[in-house]
Amino acid sequence: MGAAYQTYQLKIYYTFCKKLTLQNNTLALHKHTPYLIPLEKYPLHITDVFNPNELKNGIYLVLLHANYSPPHIGLLIENYYHSLTIKGQELNIKSDVFLKNIALRKIGTAFIKIKKHPVFSNQHLQEAFAEQVKLFDKVNGDVNTCLSPVRLFFEDFYALKKERITLIFDLLKILEENSFIEKTTCTHLIIPDKNILYLDIYNTTHLKEKIALELQKEKTQKSF
Repeated sequence: MGAAYQTYQLKIYYTFCKKLTLQNNTLALHKHTPYLIPLEKYPLHITDVFNPNELKNGIYLVLLHANYSPPHIGLLIENYYHSLTIKGQELNIKSDVFLKNIALRKIGTAFIKIKKHPVFSNQHLQEAFAEQVKLFDKVNGDVNTCLSPVRLFFEDFYALKKERITLIFDLLKILEENSFIEKTTCTHLIIPDKNILYLDIYNTTHLKEKIALELQKEKTQKSF
């Protein structure tokens, strides 16, 4: 089997439910979708041991379900968590409640601490992000994703052009390039290799398909 053919095969979403191995490249069925997706990885270096008390202060980019593809993305700022979901806006969730839910449900979560803003206080940023989340009704797949208010936050306060940020990997890369990441930690995740968390890489097509599935699930639940 030629290399070009293998590359082509890796770009295909398989709809039958069994594991495939193409030499050193593995395709696996994702837990939350009927599609088999390529296990290409983005390395996220975990620098610190998880300490929930430290999460009460500072700015954290949060990747909920970080071991799934795609993860859910929000911000935990100065003891309050905000995000945009399929159901709507999640606002003003205190960190102890947020972390208790993660612990009870054993949700694999990564926390990426962002360097303090040189001008604005964390309290101001927390309140500002809550208002930015309110600009979006809910995740709909066509325009709004959970990354939408996060992109706006980093454009407004860290001068990262939102046009350059389509997926979470774009944001992580730009944050690293600008040395905006102070440290990273995680909980309920297996880190097998030298403190590196390997995130499954997905594309916009997969993201839209996943959102569509979740929207359909939400619609079905409401009909009962």
